[in-house]
Amino acid sequence: MQEASPYAGEAATTVEALLRETFAGIDALRELAVGVHRDARARGRAPTTADLAAIRPTVLRQLASADMLAGTGVIAAPGTLADRPRWLEWWRRSPSGGGPRPLAVDLDPGNIGSYEYPVAPWFDVPCRTGRRVVVGPYVDYAGTDEYILTFAAPVTSDAGFFGVAAADIRATDIERAMLPMLNAEGPASLLVNASGRVIASNTPATIVGSIVRRDHGERRELTHRENWADCTGLPWFLVRTTA
Repeated sequence: MQEASPYAGEAATTVEALLRETFAGIDALRELAVGVHRDARARGRAPTTADLAAIRPTVLRQLASADMLAGTGVIAAPGTLADRPRWLEWWRRSPSGGGPRPLAVDLDPGNIGSYEYPVAPWFDVPCRTGRRVVVGPYVDYAGTDEYILTFAAPVTSDAGFFGVAAADIRATDIERAMLPMLNAEGPASLLVNASGRVIASNTPATIVGSIVRRDHGERRELTHRENWADCTGLPWFLVRTTA
C-alpha cells in the first residue's frame, strides 16, 4: 500500500521522546569524550584508557537514572588510545538486576572470538558518514547476547575521529514503552524500522524482529524532528495490519 504523508500523531510524539532522551544522554558522553581527546592531544600525546575513564561517573549516573538503558558508554576507534589498541568504556545493567558492570569482551583482533566492533553498523556508519545511527532490533551475539537496539553518534573533534558514544535499549523495554501508543492506534498496530523490521507490536500475529512487507497494511512515516532527522536507520513507520 502506498505510504501516507509523514504522521505527526501520538506515535510520532512517543518516538520523538524516546529518541530525544536517548540521544541527549549520548551527546553528553560524546562531549566529554571530545574533551578527553582534545586535552590529551593538546599535551602532545594520545589519550589513555585512564583518561577515557573520566567519563565513567556520567555513564553510571545515566544508567542509574534512565530505566530503559541496558548499557551505555564510549567505544574508542582502533589505534586512538596509547595503552590499548581497542577499548570500550562501556557499562551495562543486567536484566536480572544488580549494579552496573563493565562489558567484558575479547578485544584481541588476533583471536577467533574477538569482538570486532569496528565493522558493526553502529560503529561503522558514524565512522564513515559522521552521522548518528539507530541499529536494530538485533541480537548482539558478540557482546551481550541480548535482543537490543543501539543508538550511536560519532565522537569527532579538531583532533579527528575518536570513536562513538552509544546506548543500548533492550527490544522488550522499547516494546513495553510503545504498547500504550500502539493500543491507542488500534488492534494489530506495529512500529517498524526503515528496513521493515518490527520494533514493537500489539498483536501476537507479528512478533518483534520479524520483517513486514512494504505492501502489508497501512504504513505511515513518523514525522522527523530537527534534533534527530540526520540519523541513519530512520525514519520509523507506524503500520496498521489486518491481522
